[in-house]
Amino acid sequence: MPGLSISVVIPAYNEQEAVGPVVEGVGLALGGRVGEFEIIVVDDGSTDGTAEAARKSGATVLSHPVNRGYGQALTTGIQAAQHEWMLMIDADSSYPTTEIPKLLEFAPAFDLVIGARTGAHFWGSSAQAFRRKVYIKMTAFIVGEAIPDANSGLRLVRRSLALATGPVNCLGYSFTTTMTLSFLKAGRFVKYVPIAFQVRTGKSKIRPTRDILRALQIMTQVLIAYNPLKLFVTLASLPGIIGLLLWLGYLGNGSGFWLLCSTLCGLAALQCFMTGCLLDSIRMHSHPHNTPNRDPRRL
Repeated sequence: MPGLSISVVIPAYNEQEAVGPVVEGVGLALGGRVGEFEIIVVDDGSTDGTAEAARKSGATVLSHPVNRGYGQALTTGIQAAQHEWMLMIDADSSYPTTEIPKLLEFAPAFDLVIGARTGAHFWGSSAQAFRRKVYIKMTAFIVGEAIPDANSGLRLVRRSLALATGPVNCLGYSFTTTMTLSFLKAGRFVKYVPIAFQVRTGKSKIRPTRDILRALQIMTQVLIAYNPLKLFVTLASLPGIIGLLLWLGYLGNGSGFWLLCSTLCGLAALQCFMTGCLLDSIRMHSHPHNTPNRDPRRL
């Protein structure tokens, strides 16, 4: 879109080999398609020549003195950006810069445009594909709608909204997941655009066990912030089902022990449910960000 002005933010940590071609590819992808644009590379405490390679390619470089994480690097770039629209892309060349124009056509109608990864490189091995599918199902459960890719690193977003994603903030690997879930739970407009995905250059910085646990923590925080009743109804369902089965067993054999266990399970389920109701009431009365943030002029 010729009238669109964009700030590009590229978080980079020890990406000396890939960051230069990514910066150059972004420039080619945006040239002639948008108005003004800037390219910001946030060097997150790299110990190689990442910063120098980015500068030689024409990017503005902001450097962290130490490694603070993916989300912190993006946050630094967002705060330094000059334009309202922001394009985020990883520095490892796993996202083809030729896919960027696909996202541009959906601004400004949508608040967040996500490049939803497809293909064999995205799904990986059978074990990786299983983990990704579980992750996607969990994020879909949280927001109550299908999410083809919650944590894609290629996305176009309004800067003003990216700076106000809600009560849950993540400075690590799950920054993009937090943004996706927060936008959806706040009623903002999100578009998924299928894109190709390719093998990254260099060594991955992802640590599966640590990052999965942190992602689960973030998902739980998002649920508590935006829909605690759903979380606690889910938790209550387990003792509720067990209690029902024990009660049916009591009807069959008349054992007082079965009745006692059934009653305790029922009380546990009731306590979970009431806790969810209490937290949901607190949420509705104390968090104005849960009201959908929509500009009626754009409807």
